[in-house]
Amino acid sequence: MEIKAICLDKRDNVVTLTQAARQDDMVTWRGCTASVTAEEEIPQWHKIALVDLKPGDRIYKYGEVIGEATAPIARGHWVSDKNIHSVPRAYAEELLGDDTTEAKAFAQMANKRQAELSARPQEKPLTFWGYRRPEGRPGVRNHVLILPTCACGSETARIVASQVRGAVNIIFNTGCSDVAANTAMSQKVLTGFATNPNVYGVVIIGLGCETVPHKVLREKVQALTKRPVVSFGIQEEGGTLKTIEKAVRAARIMAAEAGAQQKEEFPISELLLGIECGGSDATSGIAANPAVGNLSDRLVDLGATAMMSESIEWIGGEHVLARRAATPALHDDVIRVCEAYEQHLLGAGQDCRAGQPTPGNKAGGLSTIDEKSLGCIRKGGTRPISEVLEQAVRPTQRGALVMDTAGYDISSVTSMVAAGCNIVFFTTGRGTPTGNAIVPVCKVTANEHTYNWLEDNMDVDLSGIIRGEATVEEMGAKLLKTFQSIANGQLTKAEAYGFSDIAVDHVCRFV
Repeated sequence: MEIKAICLDKRDNVVTLTQAARQDDMVTWRGCTASVTAEEEIPQWHKIALVDLKPGDRIYKYGEVIGEATAPIARGHWVSDKNIHSVPRAYAEELLGDDTTEAKAFAQMANKRQAELSARPQEKPLTFWGYRRPEGRPGVRNHVLILPTCACGSETARIVASQVRGAVNIIFNTGCSDVAANTAMSQKVLTGFATNPNVYGVVIIGLGCETVPHKVLREKVQALTKRPVVSFGIQEEGGTLKTIEKAVRAARIMAAEAGAQQKEEFPISELLLGIECGGSDATSGIAANPAVGNLSDRLVDLGATAMMSESIEWIGGEHVLARRAATPALHDDVIRVCEAYEQHLLGAGQDCRAGQPTPGNKAGGLSTIDEKSLGCIRKGGTRPISEVLEQAVRPTQRGALVMDTAGYDISSVTSMVAAGCNIVFFTTGRGTPTGNAIVPVCKVTANEHTYNWLEDNMDVDLSGIIRGEATVEEMGAKLLKTFQSIANGQLTKAEAYGFSDIAVDHVCRFV
């Protein structure tokens, strides 16, 4: 039987099977007259060796090293996490440094690349209908946010939101009994939620004795925005019912005002896209991530901003990601983020190469953190990186951005929402229901089985890329239309369900 595979680069010594192979099946791939016979059963989306490999030999995918063989692997045999391991990188050797020959050469290359991009024909402008915010970028939604300052206020906030049409709430599982740095991060995230462009007004609910006081948070938000903001403390108001009564009245007034606000037409360049992945398999790096990367490039070319996060999923591919930096300093920032993350884990007695890829990633054909990362970073596109951000920090630049966040998709989305993104595009191979109350989360997959099996959660099917029926560029154009539709009000599936996943990472590694 003939089995189709995908070869991603002429330097690769493995290919990825699009179907499960049995022993003696013939494996072929597009664009090549060569083939290989499967010498054993190999699962779908896993890799088959094209050459004989001995221990220590480097294994290539995407034209990059994804690890070294730990045992002999004969041509036609299964390459998996059982016979390949990740090799730590020498971060110090990847740094360009200040005013060095390497830094100067990189700067010249980056300037040339930017000049070439600037000389390209302008993209046809796109617009969307959104909500004007007097202090900044417009929103694509007009929520009244019921915002707890701590875990003790979360249930009250949930009840208030359930009583007011147009109101949304989040469940916040921290905000008290924290060290100073954690309290500062909680306030940063909560302030970011309250000032997200998709929010019309905010009703803050605290307990009264928490380390993120509701009055302090209200003052922070009022200093940054002209939108309506009120706050209540459960202890001060005399209990849950009295707090709910006052908060519901305040929220209803805001909801009525929000309902009267008319949409206006804005250039799509005003929007900020958040890019995330989770539940990845081999299809993610091969098709879904490149398609979202193409979307990112299209938006950046239109003057918009696109942000990619989850820095542990740069490790092993950080040298490729850093090449996109607009300056030598930003190049070294990308490298230092990865080094700091790995050192942070080592300090806690953990090895990132042991925890990544996850069991689900491995079942989906990803063998090392390098292989996973080289696929993950493709969702950020190819445009020059104009800023490297700490988690939950609002950008100061436009274009393609990266943010240092935890190795957990929900936490990364949380940080990007706090930083002000309007819409999140979330790639997945194995599937996920993740959503966010403030920002629509659009789930895309190139795994046909996942799209069909989890049709209640998946928004866009990109599996045509895998089958050779569509190109990455064609699917990028399709995603741009989807992005514009969501900006105009189309609900994503997670949004329609009212999903709201929040997780706050309290460790800052950026140096």
